Amino acid sequence: WLRDRERLLQIKDRKVKYYVNKNECRCKIFLNGTLQVEQVVKEDSGKYMVIVYQQDGKLKAEEETMLIVQGERNHLRHTCPFSSISEPVPQPILISECMNKSISVKCEVKQ
Repeated sequence: WLRDRERLLQIKDRKVKYYVNKNECRCKIFLNGTLQVEQVVKEDSGKYMVIVYQQDGKLKAEEETMLIVQGERNHLRHTCPFSSISEPVPQPILISECMNKSISVKCEVKQ
């Protein structure tokens, strides 16, 4: 996994190698290759790229996605087309689903 062309981490033979400080990255990789970033902040925004190789070392897949984080740490806001209506929300629930090379992210707030 890379963010803005900087290597973050990789998994090979079920072993994880970090190219950045693990605590500063706040990220981890699952055995299926999924990247998780904990306590997301504005500075985590950027172009993320995953490169997947087959066992024989041949390139299998290369995908990019853009992550845009709005708001400040511990102060998540919901947005709508009318900025004057934007207000802080309590305990948001973030749900994501990856399907057919697309990701959908849904933020729910129970009030």
